[in-house]
Amino acid sequence: MAMSLEELSNADISMTSAAKKEQSLSEIPAAAYVITNEMIRRSGVRSVAEALALAPGVQVTRISEFNWQVSLRGLNEVLFNKLLIMIDGRSVYSPLMSGSFWHTIDTLLEDIERIEIIRGTAGTMWGGNAANGVVNIITKNSRDTQGHYAEVAYGERSYQELNYRYGATINDKLTARAYVKGVTGDYYSINDDLWRNLRGGIRADYEDVNRQFTVQAGGYQTKSNHYWYYADFYQDPANVFTYTDIDIYSRGAYASFDWYEQTEKTDYELHLWLDANSTNEPSAQGEFYTIDVDTLGRTQLTDRHELTVGAGLRTIYRRFMDYPEELLNHVEPWGRFSNDPRGTDVILNTYAQLESQLTEKLTSTIGAKFEYFSLNDSVEFQPQARLLYTYSPRQQFWAGIGRAVVTPSFVDTKTDSYFLGNVEILGDADGDGDKEVVAIRPGIVITKANEELKNESVVTIDVGHRFAPTPSLNIDSTLFFSQYNNVRMEGNSAWECTFGECLDGSTIPNEVFILLENYSDNLDVENYGFETAIRWTPFESLTLNTSYSYIQTEATCSNHFSCDIDLTTGIKTKYNNQPSHFVSVQSLWDFAPGWQLDLWYKYKSAVDTPSPYYKEPSVSTVDLRLAWQHQPHWPRVELVVDGFGEHAYSELQGKAPIEETIYFKASWNIQ
Repeated sequence: MAMSLEELSNADISMTSAAKKEQSLSEIPAAAYVITNEMIRRSGVRSVAEALALAPGVQVTRISEFNWQVSLRGLNEVLFNKLLIMIDGRSVYSPLMSGSFWHTIDTLLEDIERIEIIRGTAGTMWGGNAANGVVNIITKNSRDTQGHYAEVAYGERSYQELNYRYGATINDKLTARAYVKGVTGDYYSINDDLWRNLRGGIRADYEDVNRQFTVQAGGYQTKSNHYWYYADFYQDPANVFTYTDIDIYSRGAYASFDWYEQTEKTDYELHLWLDANSTNEPSAQGEFYTIDVDTLGRTQLTDRHELTVGAGLRTIYRRFMDYPEELLNHVEPWGRFSNDPRGTDVILNTYAQLESQLTEKLTSTIGAKFEYFSLNDSVEFQPQARLLYTYSPRQQFWAGIGRAVVTPSFVDTKTDSYFLGNVEILGDADGDGDKEVVAIRPGIVITKANEELKNESVVTIDVGHRFAPTPSLNIDSTLFFSQYNNVRMEGNSAWECTFGECLDGSTIPNEVFILLENYSDNLDVENYGFETAIRWTPFESLTLNTSYSYIQTEATCSNHFSCDIDLTTGIKTKYNNQPSHFVSVQSLWDFAPGWQLDLWYKYKSAVDTPSPYYKEPSVSTVDLRLAWQHQPHWPRVELVVDGFGEHAYSELQGKAPIEETIYFKASWNIQ
């Protein structure tokens, strides 16, 4: 609370993710947004994923008390793979599905300096997965986190959190910190499934006149307990399903080294990181070990031209769950196996980008990246071209076009997934000619891997305008159009077994049905929309951060049964029936000395469609935070109400309901 809201509003916000160098937002020819530490703290969120809803274009869907799915510019799904997530430039995506498991992505929120978000293609600088955008979580330098920091929180549904961080100065050039964070609570609001999350890490920063080193390391473990069941189709029909408990865990560890060197005309960077993660979750059971090295050189060719070149190598070793000898003896509600469970995959890239000052007001950015993926032996070209016109210090216009691809995933090419269900047998039971359900049999749907898939790609054209008519008002708007090719969808399907009789002549007890399908790349998608972010400080004690997004999506395909225009299920139908309007309004109010009252309104429009599977009501919620801190060196006490006044509701059809949650938090920063 040391800075006034007016000072925060008028600060010249900068970011590093657009061109891998520090830039003011007014210098970036792309849709860029920064979520500041102040915005995160005063939103009352308990996770990084929740905080992303503050930004325009980002859709955050809560699927449990401690898990989320996050997408950018639509195409929202659990395995969303078109958004690159990083912490201090270290990718935290999963090689399994080229997306992110958000319940494993977290850190001490107090130590986040800002979250940088680039919307639109960023393949030239960042490569695979930067298709719809980039989220880079930037943590504070250890010199800015000295002394002790402690935080304790307690609330409904068994929620408890305890965090501690200590920072120290080794000498005038070297500082360090270490932290530990522990969270426990009910995984769902409707039952007492236990959730536990323990993580910790260290960071050390060395700074000389022209040289800087940063070393980080840490790890995490999440664990949840659930009421579970499995099927043994070789048992007596009365005992097909066995109910039990299951403990699901995720574990991970990482280490990174970042080196920055400055000379008179050239800057050099070297980034090295290692990551290991594993889980026993049935649909993701396996281990992945990654080592990544990236180099960069930035040279001022002339007074008007700056060239950035770089290259990178990533090696991924996988050890996944292979097929059991007899699948039908123990069938989970869902799961995943591989016929090629062990192997090493390589990603190579090289890129160049030229920034030119064409005139006093006009700047251009032209670049391209070549990237090689060994998983499917493919090479991709990811170019971009951008223009920035600085009409005045308070007003800028920009436009850009770029192509990016999605990193091929182990899910699509090397694994078979399945889920249990029921098959309804229709017949004319009473002889009146009307079809009705006469019997129900157990069924398994198996989706087979497809090694012939082409890489998903997207070409995006966007234009933007930034305007600050007064020091207290900033308006940032963007129009975009994207064309996606080779998007994943369900492939052709056929019955392998009906009433327990299979095509290969074998027999399965209990008249089990098995449906086989595969992944296909037949789907093409177009989407377009408008995004705006407005920051307004009408009074020194009040700031409003507002964002609005409008998104329209149309998916098309041909020569495939899932392309039927009247189909009511499938990814094509799902993409064509997604919310169009998203609103976020955060008010930050210092209403008395030492007191803060903050409100956060979020709105997602309804989906009104003939398909019963994707019909969604609109969702409006208000979060409330009341905080008191007598002096900067005193403890800060907070009351947070998440979903004020809300009874059970679901942010996505078929997901667990969410309810109002109240919790208290106290924190103390001792320098």
